[in-house]
Amino acid sequence: MLISGKLNKIRTFALLLIFAGVGVMYLGFWLKTLMAVFIALGMLFVLVSVGIYFWIGILSTQAVRVQCPVCGKETKILGRRDECMHCKAILSVDPKDAPAPAEEPNPSGETEDSSRNVDLPGEPNTASRE
Repeated sequence: MLISGKLNKIRTFALLLIFAGVGVMYLGFWLKTLMAVFIALGMLFVLVSVGIYFWIGILSTQAVRVQCPVCGKETKILGRRDECMHCKAILSVDPKDAPAPAEEPNPSGETEDSSRNVDLPGEPNTASRE
């Protein structure tokens, strides 16, 4: 998905509710006999969206701000575990709940397996001579 972090997911849901509300209201122009029903239903979607935006705004002010160890940008965490809003890395406030750190590449750019001497078929064994 294009969004990450609990705050952004809830905000995106509220935005989709606004679009759905406008779409439902637009249906009222095609069905003139039920226009009042569609307008009322669309307004209900928009009002629910406004309530969600208000609620997520309150949650956002209380969210814990942390610096992401992967991308180095500041992000907000809701609950114990959340994603970085920038790089989607999983972050945790509780050390017991923290995900295992990913393996960091060697400074030379080689992995551990490629740095070992491996005998290839058809080539002389140079590792055993040393």
